Amino acid sequence: MANTDLPNAKIIILYILSKVNSIPSSQLMDCAVESLYMDYFLFSQAKKELLEKHLMTEAERKGELRKDASGKTVLSCDITPEGREILTRLLPSVPAGIRAYLSSASRSWRHESSESETVYADYLPNDEGTWEVTLKLIEKGATTFSLVWQAPSEEVAERTCKRWKSATAETYIEIVRLISEDR
Repeated sequence: MANTDLPNAKIIILYILSKVNSIPSSQLMDCAVESLYMDYFLFSQAKKELLEKHLMTEAERKGELRKDASGKTVLSCDITPEGREILTRLLPSVPAGIRAYLSSASRSWRHESSESETVYADYLPNDEGTWEVTLKLIEKGATTFSLVWQAPSEEVAERTCKRWKSATAETYIEIVRLISEDR
C-alpha cells in the first residue's frame, strides 16, 4: 500500500463521521470499505489510530435500542471537535477523486443512518416458552408506533422482525388500517 493510504483512510473516516451523527460502528466500516479506497484491515488500523488520538469516539449510547446480530447494544461512532478541526485542515489535500466520491456518497450515508434509527425490531425468549417480539417506529426521536406481542416460536419471531425491517411502511399502514377501520 502507498504511504498515503493510511492518512487518506483516516480522512475518509473523519469525513463520514462529520456527515452522519452517531453512526453505528458496523455501518461506518461498510461506508468506508464501500468507498474502495481502503480494505477492512486498513479501515481497522485507521479507526484504531483515530480513537487513540481522540479524533473520534466509539461508545454505547444511553437508551440505544439498536442491537447487533448477537443481541448486544450497537456501538455508535462520532467525530470529536479535534477530529473536525483536523478534517477541515486536511480535506483540501485529499485527491480530487476521493473528495468527489465523498461528497456524492454522503447523501446515501445519512439516509441509511436515519433509516436504521427509525426502525427497531427485536425478540427475546420469555418465561412462558414463547418469544416476546418488540417492533417500533421512531421518527425524530419520538416513538410513533410500538407493538409488543408473544410469538409462538423463535422462527415466527425472527420472521416478524425481518418483515418489519424490510417492509416497515407497508406493514405499519396495514396494521393501522386493520385496527382503525369501521366494520
